[in-house]
Amino acid sequence: MTQRIEDRISLSTGINAYYRCWLADKPLGLVIGVHGFAEHSSRYNDFGNYLSSNGYSLCMQDLRGHGLTASPKDLGYVDNFDLFLNDLEEFIELMLKRTGFNSAFLLGHSMGGLIVLHYLGRIGKGIRAAVTSGAAAIVNVSAGSWFMLSLLNALSPRYRLNLPINPEFLTHDKKVVEEYVSDSLVFKKPTVRILYELVRASRNVWKYIDNISVPIMMMHGGEDRVVPPRATQEVFSRLRVSDKAMKIYDGMYHEILNELSRNVVYEDVLNWLRTHT
Repeated sequence: MTQRIEDRISLSTGINAYYRCWLADKPLGLVIGVHGFAEHSSRYNDFGNYLSSNGYSLCMQDLRGHGLTASPKDLGYVDNFDLFLNDLEEFIELMLKRTGFNSAFLLGHSMGGLIVLHYLGRIGKGIRAAVTSGAAAIVNVSAGSWFMLSLLNALSPRYRLNLPINPEFLTHDKKVVEEYVSDSLVFKKPTVRILYELVRASRNVWKYIDNISVPIMMMHGGEDRVVPPRATQEVFSRLRVSDKAMKIYDGMYHEILNELSRNVVYEDVLNWLRTHT
């Protein structure tokens, strides 16, 4: 039986984070999830139910500037990418205390995968193994767009732009696409600052890949048009840790955990967790 918890937790980093946990009856381990750009933890309900019914608890916060953690004014805004890392470090610590585990698995999708790579390469505290899905280690931005974004960031960081993601390219599951489009907690007009910070973080992460020392499985949709599959392939080739695995899923778009054949991805994640528990 899954016990689902939704609550708020005050972090010393200055946010009152909204979080969700799907708690397994007799947990074998704890997974800390990090969602992607513009979304929130509630979109992982099916995955949370799957993990918890198979013995692994999943806890996820709505990131700062996202979901129910953000005030309407701050939805789609973050001062600095590193604040995601500080929030995550404290959230991991609090969830480990709450569940009684000494270490957790860390799983991140898209921008969440980028946060995971930064965390593992720069902090790494409390983590036994990790999983990334479509990690945004490469964000394709032309030189002209980067110049404009940098200029706007200096002049008007809270100016809002249209979301640079076509929802049709997230998954082949039309129902998920419709829910994404109509979901008021998925912001459609991000601020200049969060886009600037995301691109900057994707360029900086390469400095830290060598430091990653925990077992890691990197997954990516073979037909991903949001983050190119080579983002995962190039990070993977740079990893020095010997216990690593890569899965590229033919025909899948960006949100492999929401694809029509997501059960294959779910099983791969579960097998990785089991072999590292």
